[in-house]
Amino acid sequence: MLNFLMPIKRKLAAIMFTDIVGYTEQMSKDEDKAFALIKKKRDLLLPLVEKHEGKLIKEMGDGTLTRYYKADNAIECASAFQSKTDTDLNVRAGIHTGEVIVDKEDVFGDVVNVASRLESLAVPGSILVSKETIDKLELSDKVDLVSLGMQSLKGVGRLIEVYAIKDDSLVVPNPKDYTENKIEVHSNDEVPSIAIIPFKNKGADEDVFYAYGISSDLISDCSGAGLIRVASLSNIEKIESYESLQAEDLASKLEVRYTAEGTLWKMGEMFQLSVELYDTKDKKVVWSDRWQEKWDNLPMIKVSLSDGLLKALNTKPKEVPKLETTNIEAYELYLKAKHIYQKRKNIDDTQKVREYLYKAIDLDDNLICIKALLGTTFTETGDYNQAMKIYKSVLKRNDLKNQSEISNILNGIGIIHFRKAHYEKSLKYFLKSLKINELLGDKYNTGKNYNALGSVFKSKGDYKTALKYYKKSFSIDKELGDKQSMGISVGNIGALYFSIGDYKNALDFQKKAIQIKEDLVDKKGVGSCFLRLGNVYMMQGDYDKSLEFYHKSLSIQKDLSDNYFSSINLSNIGSLYISKGEYFLALDYLNKSFEIKKGLDDKRGMGIILYNIGYIYYVKCKYKKSINYLKRSLDIHKKIGFKQYELITMTILYLIYMHLSKEYDVNEIYRFIKYADNIEYELNFHLYELLENKSFLETAFNQIQEKASAMEKELAEKFLNYPIQKQILEEWNKINN
Repeated sequence: MLNFLMPIKRKLAAIMFTDIVGYTEQMSKDEDKAFALIKKKRDLLLPLVEKHEGKLIKEMGDGTLTRYYKADNAIECASAFQSKTDTDLNVRAGIHTGEVIVDKEDVFGDVVNVASRLESLAVPGSILVSKETIDKLELSDKVDLVSLGMQSLKGVGRLIEVYAIKDDSLVVPNPKDYTENKIEVHSNDEVPSIAIIPFKNKGADEDVFYAYGISSDLISDCSGAGLIRVASLSNIEKIESYESLQAEDLASKLEVRYTAEGTLWKMGEMFQLSVELYDTKDKKVVWSDRWQEKWDNLPMIKVSLSDGLLKALNTKPKEVPKLETTNIEAYELYLKAKHIYQKRKNIDDTQKVREYLYKAIDLDDNLICIKALLGTTFTETGDYNQAMKIYKSVLKRNDLKNQSEISNILNGIGIIHFRKAHYEKSLKYFLKSLKINELLGDKYNTGKNYNALGSVFKSKGDYKTALKYYKKSFSIDKELGDKQSMGISVGNIGALYFSIGDYKNALDFQKKAIQIKEDLVDKKGVGSCFLRLGNVYMMQGDYDKSLEFYHKSLSIQKDLSDNYFSSINLSNIGSLYISKGEYFLALDYLNKSFEIKKGLDDKRGMGIILYNIGYIYYVKCKYKKSINYLKRSLDIHKKIGFKQYELITMTILYLIYMHLSKEYDVNEIYRFIKYADNIEYELNFHLYELLENKSFLETAFNQIQEKASAMEKELAEKFLNYPIQKQILEEWNKINN
C-alpha cells in the first residue's frame, strides 16, 4: 500500500519483465537444475542491467522486474541478455514505457502490469515491446521491428500496439500466431463517432457513483482527443430507456457508428469490470474484456478505458489523458460529487457537492478536475468572486502539466468575465483557451471556444466578427458530423441576427435549429429554440406570437423537470408583460421565476428578477416597495460584480430618489456607463430622464426607429405604441417641436 500522505513521485520509465519458460515444470522434475537456471539467468542479466543504467527492482521466483529511465537502455539490455542465453535458458522478455509511481526502491502503476502481460505473450528467445516504448526511443531508426498489431491484453482491460524486436540473435514471433486477440482498428476516412453509455452499476445502489462518474469523465477525455465525435452524456440521457435499447437502435438515435458499454461491480477492495466496443456498421464486437482492478487502482480505470477506446478508434490525442493522484479517497469523493452535481435538483444538492469537493482538496490538492468542478458550482449560482478565487489559485501553480485542464480553467474564467459583461477580459481568456485546444488538436473544445468568442463579439456589438466565429464553429461541427453542436451554432447565428434587428434571418435560423433538434429528438433543445423564437417575436412587437412560443417552451421544460430553463421562460414572460404594461401578470410570472432561482441559488438570475419587480413598482409609483427590491437587486449585482445590471438598477433607483428629492451621486452613474456595451433603448431613455442629457434620448429614439423599420407595418405600429416606446416618441417630439 502506498503512503498517500507523502507527495506522489512519478517518473517516466521503461519497465522490463523477464521469466524462464517452463520453469515451474522444471522445478517439479529437478529442483537443483531449476535453481541452477535461476542462478545462470541472474549472473547473465544483472551485470547487463547495471551496464545499461537500469535497476533490479525485484525477483519473483524465475521472474525479474527491472527499471530503466531510457527506453533505449531497456531494449539494449534485453537484446544483449537474449543474445547470451542458450537453449537451456528459454527466456522471454516484455517492455512497456510510461509514468510509474516511485516509492522508495519500488515502482507501481499500470506500466508494470502491462510489461508483465507483454512478457507473457512473448515466445522463448523473443522481446516484445509496446508502441509507447518505441515512441520514446532516441535511436528508433536503428531498431528493426515486426508488428504484431493492436492486442487486447485479455483479463487486464488494456489495448496495446505490440512489436517484436527483430535481430539475428533473437527469435521473432510469427504475426499469424497473434490474430486471436488482435483488434481491427477504425481505418477508413469516416470521422469515428461513438456513444459511451454510462456503465451499469452491478454492485450496491450507493456505489452507482463509481460507474456514472467514471463514464462521465471517459466521455470528456474522448471528446477532446482530436478528430472524433463523442455523443454527450446529456444527449444519451435524453433518450428514453436508453439502458435497455439495442446497440444499433441507440447508435441510430445518436447518429454514431460505435457504442461502448460496460459494467462495474465493487466487491470489497476489488472492482469487477467489463467493456464492449461494438461497430454497428460492420455489426461486430471490436473489443471486449472482463477483468479486475484493485481499489487502489481506481483512478486509473478511466485512463485505461479512454486509452483503449481511442486506440481502437485510431484516434491519437496529442496529450495522453492521465490522472495526477494516487489518493483514492480524494478521487472517490470527486466521483461522488460529480454524480450528485449532474443529477442535482436544488441548492442542497449543490452544497453537498461542495462539501465533498472541499474534503477531496484537503486530501489531495493535485487533482485539478476537483477545483474545476468546484469553480463551476459557484459560477452556476452566480458566486463569481468565489469561483474566480478557485480558478486563479489553480493558475498560480508552477507544476501544471495537463494542458487540457489548464484550457478548461481558462475557459471557466472567460465565462465569469462574460457573465459580468467584462468582455475584453473574457476575450483574453477564451483566446488563451482556444490556443491550447488548437495546439492539442481538440476539435470539439475548439468549436466550443469559437462559439464562446462569437457570443462575446456579439455582446460587444461587433456582429461581423461574431458571425465569423459562429461560422468557424459550425464548420468544425460539420467536419465532425456533430448535429447537436450544429444545432447550437445555427441557433447562435439566429440569435446574432436577432441582435442586429434582422428578424427574418433570426426566425429562419431558429427554425433550422428546431428542425435539427427535432430530428435528434432533443426536447430540451427544441424548448430552448422556442424560447428564442419567443424573443424574436417579442422584439418584432408580436407579443401574442411571443407568448405562444414562450408557453410552448415552458411546457416542454416542465415535462423535462428542467427548473433552470423554466425559470428563464417565466422571467421572459414577466418581462414581456412589463413591455405590454400588464404589470399584475408580470409580477405573477416574475415571482414564480424568482422562487425557482432562489431554490437553485442562482444569484445572477435572482438579481435580474428583483430588478424587474422593482421596476414594476417604480412604474406604478409605489416607490417604497420599488426601493426595497432595487436595493436587494443592487446588493446582489455588487457582490457578483455584474456592472451592467448595477448601472440599470442604479439608474431606476436614482430616478426614484430624484422624484423623492433624495440625494444621489450622479458621477457614479457616469462611472458605470464606461463599463456598459450596447445600452438598449429602455435604459437610454431612463438615463435621459435622470441626467437630462439629450444624446441618450436621441440614441433611444434611433434605436426604436431602427427596430420598427425591420418590422411589418402592423407590427411596427403595435411596437411603437407600447408604454416605453410611446414615452420615447412623445418626449422626442416634444423637445423637437
